[in-house]
Amino acid sequence: MDAPAERTPTATPPSRPASAPRFGGRLLLWMALTAGLYGVLWLTGFRQRELGLAIERGAAEAESHGIGETSDDLVRKAIRAQRETLPFWTAVVALGDFVGEPLLLALRAATVAVLFAALAALRGRRAGFDAAMAQCAALQGLWVLGLAVQVVLMVGLRRPSVETSAVLLLGRGAYSAWQWTALRQLDVFALAGWLAMAWQGWRRGQVGPVAALLTCAVLAVGEMGARVFVAVVIGGGIRLTVLPG
Repeated sequence: MDAPAERTPTATPPSRPASAPRFGGRLLLWMALTAGLYGVLWLTGFRQRELGLAIERGAAEAESHGIGETSDDLVRKAIRAQRETLPFWTAVVALGDFVGEPLLLALRAATVAVLFAALAALRGRRAGFDAAMAQCAALQGLWVLGLAVQVVLMVGLRRPSVETSAVLLLGRGAYSAWQWTALRQLDVFALAGWLAMAWQGWRRGQVGPVAALLTCAVLAVGEMGARVFVAVVIGGGIRLTVLPG
């Protein structure tokens, strides 16, 4: 009787462990929800109304500067030129809402994950980038939640704006565009998101508590500064800049 033939083991391609964290799908979900929430604001007319009022303020500014200094024809021409900028500024704001804001979620999560992994490697610890990226991606949902709260309240209450930031602490009075815009960045949901990412980085053992807080604080201030600069430039352009005819 013949001996049974030996079976030669076949090599199988390495597969990714089932427990390996995945973050792409979650980030795409948050990005889609962000675009969808801004879409609600556009479909309900809140964004268009805000832009229209800003353009009219710019036209009024052009009229006030022109009265007594130039002829009526030039004043009317300046007002018309200001109103004709509405399609341009609409495209700029829409680009920020549907492209810039969703992409910022991924950029924020990736930046924090990379820095935490780099700090861990410098200290001789396991980098743990995959776990960091997965948790940072998940925590972007706090920013999406904050946006959702604002959209729901704006639509439900028919209010042009709803604040969940330090603006609520302001009293009556006039404030500069820089002050108002900067305080709007101190949002409770954004603050919770940054603190949660710092705490998770410490909990994973990548960084110490001080390093985690400092890293997230520097990134938060940098993002806030960029947002304030962009908002003031766009707001100033809409309200004050009169393009030459």
